Amino acid sequence: MKFEQEIYMTAAEMADMLRGLADEVEARGRVEASFGDWTIGVNPAEPLKAEIQYKHDPANRELEVQLKLKENP
Repeated sequence: MKFEQEIYMTAAEMADMLRGLADEVEARGRVEASFGDWTIGVNPAEPLKAEIQYKHDPANRELEVQLKLKENP
């Protein structure tokens, strides 16, 4: 199964979401993402992976941060 969702939010909402994820990762338990009526999650195994990408052209700058939390079978 694959699930992908793009969500637009305010800076305060994003900060709150990131704090919640950080707390769950630090607790070393289940990490969940939810919005509206859906909730998905994993019990991540180390090592955790973060991908950081920066794109810059004359018209646009973009910083992308992607977290990869994999669960051992």
